[in-house]
Amino acid sequence: MTDKTRAWRILIALVAAAGPILQYGLMAYDETLATLPAKTVEFFSYFTILSNTLAAIALAAPLVAPESRLALWSEQAGPRAAIATYLAITAVVYHTMLAHTWDPHGLRLAATTLNHTITPAAFLVDLALRGGQGEARWIAALKSMAFPALFGAWTLAHGAATGFYPYPFMDVAKRGYPAVLVTIVQMGVAFALVCLIFVALLRVRSRAALTLKPSAL
Repeated sequence: MTDKTRAWRILIALVAAAGPILQYGLMAYDETLATLPAKTVEFFSYFTILSNTLAAIALAAPLVAPESRLALWSEQAGPRAAIATYLAITAVVYHTMLAHTWDPHGLRLAATTLNHTITPAAFLVDLALRGGQGEARWIAALKSMAFPALFGAWTLAHGAATGFYPYPFMDVAKRGYPAVLVTIVQMGVAFALVCLIFVALLRVRSRAALTLKPSAL
């Protein structure tokens, strides 16, 4: 790994971690010791936070503990395609469905921009530049649905117990279970389709690299 490559990887790992950390700090600032635990659970009930945290862990693990199982997993093409999918959908959903619902300023704007724009863009650039280790297999698209499926199940369970729903389109109290369940299924399909696109791009990238390699010798 060259110094420039390492510097780039450290930079995007820090960027990916900065968004959730800043967002949590802003939330915790307004809470008391009595309310902080419940708000912390709510904080980690946002898919945005989960996707950005997963990206930060996946980017940092190979730098901190390169021989660990987590690091080896996070460098594989399939997991990287899945994480790119989560971040891409996070960015698209926010900018098309949620951004107009509020008007953040200052540090809140900084945290929002990191989580919904900068980190997704940085990870996609990193995916394009470095690809992933091993073959990008089509089954990765099916596997990528597990994370959002668990998120959907958690959201419904947590919402039934507390009445808290992180996003309007998942609010059972306002939309009802049938509509929300349809939305969850639709989003699951969307995750799989987007992941298929990233897998296809990684396969093309890998084949192009193999084709160009002999001419570079």
